[in-house]
Amino acid sequence: MKKLSFFALVFTIIFASTALAKENNDLSNHMVLTTYDGQILDINITDKGFDFKQYPGKTVLLNFFGPMCPPCIIEMPHLVELQKQNKDKLQIIAVQVQMPMENDELAKFLLKNNVNYPVINLNDAWDIVSFIKANTNWGGEIPFMLMFDKDGNKKGEYVGMVSSSKIINDMRN
Repeated sequence: MKKLSFFALVFTIIFASTALAKENNDLSNHMVLTTYDGQILDINITDKGFDFKQYPGKTVLLNFFGPMCPPCIIEMPHLVELQKQNKDKLQIIAVQVQMPMENDELAKFLLKNNVNYPVINLNDAWDIVSFIKANTNWGGEIPFMLMFDKDGNKKGEYVGMVSSSKIINDMRN
């Protein structure tokens, strides 16, 4: 019962912040996010998507996941391999949205799963979670991914597990 209450509280906060973002409609065109290990990601919000300053000329796959989500965990090795094989043209950025975690706890989980891409922890993800919820059809399901082409234009939106071949195909088209 405690877990159910906790998750209800988390989703209430997410939906309340989304409603507030829509109501105020005063979100800046700039977002700075910090990964669990202190890396700063500088993002400009454009009319067509996101401009990821650190990754010019690369397709960016923004992956919303949870460490207790079986499909997310099944998908991780495929994303790790996809990142490794396409490091010159693809950058995966993950956002852990399932539950509050300490950064050291998340670090252990990521190490165990050999994650080779930046990860933003829920505590530092509220801005992007609110923005995505307010500006896409995302209802909070995970895994959820957005693809942005090398020019920062939103190119794809995926709910549930996605095959590596689908991601590669969408990158090319």
